[in-house]
Amino acid sequence: MDSLKLPHRTADYLCPVNGLCDIYEWKTGKRIPEELLFFSRPGFQLISQKRALCPKMVFFGQGSIGKDQFKYWQGLIGYNLIAGEGKSFKTTMAQIKSLFEQNIPIVLFGMDMYHLPYHTNFYHTQHIPGHVALMVGLNEENIYVHDNSKQGVQCIPLNDLQLAWANDYIGISKKNAYFAIDMHHPNLDISAIVQQGLAQNANLYLNSPVNFIGQRGLDRLIKEVPSWADTFSKDVLEKIYLHLIEFSGSTIPELPKEISGVSSGVVNPHQGGRDKLAAALHRYKDTFGVPEWEIAANHFLASGCIIETIVHECVQDVCKGNFSSSKKYIPLLKQLQQSESLAFRNLEQSQIHKKRRILEHSL
Repeated sequence: MDSLKLPHRTADYLCPVNGLCDIYEWKTGKRIPEELLFFSRPGFQLISQKRALCPKMVFFGQGSIGKDQFKYWQGLIGYNLIAGEGKSFKTTMAQIKSLFEQNIPIVLFGMDMYHLPYHTNFYHTQHIPGHVALMVGLNEENIYVHDNSKQGVQCIPLNDLQLAWANDYIGISKKNAYFAIDMHHPNLDISAIVQQGLAQNANLYLNSPVNFIGQRGLDRLIKEVPSWADTFSKDVLEKIYLHLIEFSGSTIPELPKEISGVSSGVVNPHQGGRDKLAAALHRYKDTFGVPEWEIAANHFLASGCIIETIVHECVQDVCKGNFSSSKKYIPLLKQLQQSESLAFRNLEQSQIHKKRRILEHSL
């Protein structure tokens, strides 16, 4: 078996960034905390598609995963990204083998856990698409991966991989998607990586160039919500509300038990990840010397509670089948807008404050 000896740590529910953190530690001996990397991109999106089954898709959760995520961190962390998707399995494996022979680790994206034999709870039992793992070895019959929820190296027979990788993933990636991370010149300053990532995302939220993202997206939602009951049928409104509810989960996208009738067993407040980011900011503010993160964290905790209240009202409306009282969401959305603005402005300024402290100390 051809293999790369990379360090590995588990990070439950953080598969989109776990492999990237393994690669960074392999190259630098340091580790970027997964929760800071993944939850540092909270946002808001209102996607309108007139002909879609769900014509208004509201996302309170993280910024995009997949190619967008790896491109976002590329310049900040310092790596070359080689991406592929949509090709045949045979062509993709040939590309991966060529990259691997150059000692470039490869993130496998969008797999269905139904076909991953080491996930015994789901293998041939339950379809869970969208899983991500880091390939660290291969031979003629198998590939070998680091999985965010498992210690050590896991084996996937090529026949299973072909099935796990056979479908597109909800508009984020096409079949057989991979991201090769060639990290020749990594930035060794983890604090700078995270702070610049937070500040960059904050600027995008506050000053989005398009009207469906961030603060401008929330403005648009506030204007549109009162007219939805007169614009869409009851069935369509239910789809809109269900989408909002599902994609506000802090840990994973899912519907709560009141609607789905089943419990996943995952602790998953519907706070759009604000609670997770707040916890990470509190945890690492002293490690990275950014006391201002505590203020931002408190604002994000408030935002998370507001999102949870909005979701609770949506759940009640879905359970009752009554969507006529949409105006009740306007005060909540305006409160959210104010809280989010304070949180993101604090993150935008915290990097400036830290640079000033460093300069004053050097003098």
